[in-house]
Amino acid sequence: MQKLFVWCLWVLSLSAASIDIGQSDNVSLLEHAEIYLEKGANFEVSDVPPQEVFQPYMSSFISQGYLADEAVWVRFNLKNESAVTVKRFLHVNNSMLDSVVLYDSNGNVFKSGILYRTVFSDIFDYYFSVELKPLEERTFYLKVLSNSCATYFHVHSESEAVLWQKTLKRELILTLLFSVMGTLIVYNTFIFLFTKERVYLTYVFYLCVVVYNNLTYTGMSFFVMEPFLSHQEMLAWAHIDAYLGPLFTIAVSVAIIVFIQDFMRIKRYPKLYRSFQWLLLGSAGFSLLYLVINEGMFEWIMYYMCFILLYILAIAVYLVYKQEENSVYFLVSWGVNITGTFLFLLYNMGVYIPHNGEYWYFYELSMVFEGLVFSIVLSKRLNRTKALASALDTERILIRELHHRVKNNLQFIVSLYRLKLRPSLDAIGKAKLVEAESNVRSIGKIHEILHAHQNISELAASVYINDLIKEIKRGYPQSNITVVIEADEVVLSIDHAIYCGLIINELVTNALKYAFDAHEGEIILHLTYAQKTYSLEIYDNGKGFEWGEKRDSFGISLVKRLIHDELKGTLHYEQTHGSHYTIRWR
Repeated sequence: MQKLFVWCLWVLSLSAASIDIGQSDNVSLLEHAEIYLEKGANFEVSDVPPQEVFQPYMSSFISQGYLADEAVWVRFNLKNESAVTVKRFLHVNNSMLDSVVLYDSNGNVFKSGILYRTVFSDIFDYYFSVELKPLEERTFYLKVLSNSCATYFHVHSESEAVLWQKTLKRELILTLLFSVMGTLIVYNTFIFLFTKERVYLTYVFYLCVVVYNNLTYTGMSFFVMEPFLSHQEMLAWAHIDAYLGPLFTIAVSVAIIVFIQDFMRIKRYPKLYRSFQWLLLGSAGFSLLYLVINEGMFEWIMYYMCFILLYILAIAVYLVYKQEENSVYFLVSWGVNITGTFLFLLYNMGVYIPHNGEYWYFYELSMVFEGLVFSIVLSKRLNRTKALASALDTERILIRELHHRVKNNLQFIVSLYRLKLRPSLDAIGKAKLVEAESNVRSIGKIHEILHAHQNISELAASVYINDLIKEIKRGYPQSNITVVIEADEVVLSIDHAIYCGLIINELVTNALKYAFDAHEGEIILHLTYAQKTYSLEIYDNGKGFEWGEKRDSFGISLVKRLIHDELKGTLHYEQTHGSHYTIRWR
């Protein structure tokens, strides 16, 4: 009991003891101070709490987490036992605190923090200049209140040289890390401009949001924006930035979700994709709640972000189990990112405090590591895309050459059978041979067009039908029949083009041969595509025919089989001032 009493007296003597700031250029004040937590505090300059509410504090670092209207009061005594006047700077090393107010025993009040910032210098932490005359002793009260970020800080008494040394060291580290991230943004932006792939755009969006969020909470954003804004605009932006802090956190979550959707092609997993849409909806809901309620929402927003990070980590594990491409890289990089993020959040909440409360930039380092890994993976994807494009070009050349050879072979077959069969055929046989040659040429015409154009999987119907009609009319040089083609903007696949070519060849040839007595007239071909249905109309102003008499002929039977069996379509015939065929298929 006696030892406990002695220890308590020793603690009280330490906390109540004045701190001589003239003996060192850098003195930590908190472990020699007393603190008091004021609930229901506001940002107005208020009276100093009575001395009896303060309690001794035994750490050099304060971390109270995300507080709402709860101020941290720090009471400490400073003295100067030297024979000269000592000037020191009271350095509070959290640049995102809303309000930092210093009171001294002489009745002076000094305000700083985002809400009271009037000067934007190269030192982005908050500091107060203090001068103590020889043998002077003074009591100070520091009130720290922040609703837009976590309440954590050190308080040091430092000489100007030490203050600048710490500032320059921090600025150098942050500048290096942000330079790496900026390089990744520029690099991936150029890749997106050249490839037009959405994943690079969402990655750049993710990097920009993360970098801006980091610039904001480190205070570096003021250095970036100062050349572009006036002093009054900087003051206004400081207030807006503090208010929007939680929304920036939500923006990071949204950027993560959007990027991961594209990076791992989550749409292939419908349930996972729907869950991502619900997460986006939840982000919108939290944003709305913050704008409406505001009070106490920041902490819940942080919990929601933690849930998103853990959920995506679980998805990464699942994708590794499914042996998805790049899933291992995703798991490793995301694991590092989530480790750095949680260490940072726990640091803000006061749960995890490194030695002496020093911040080791674990969040920024994990962010850079993740950015580098994702960029490497996306570079691999770019190389693979180039390889696939090269292979596709080679395949396209080979297929075009194949079409050319098929067309030549078909022409050779036509010539071969003409030489072998024509001498031994009568007039009827020769006419049938000409019809067969025309059908083969209609197929060959497709391969000729495909060889001449870059697209090897489909062709423009108007080009194909025009060439086909020219080929058909070559067999009837004495005819003055006009053929009108209306097929603008319609594209046909190769299979559809082959069957359409055979149908058009048969019906147009029949019209040229039988529909007109005076070898004069008009044939119209009208091809449209609407509501996923093709419609081909072929009609003439000739004499027409009775469907019942010709429906079992070879030509009509061939047309019906091509329509029903190959195109899976329908055929309708009308005899109105000539023949009118209507063919529809999907």
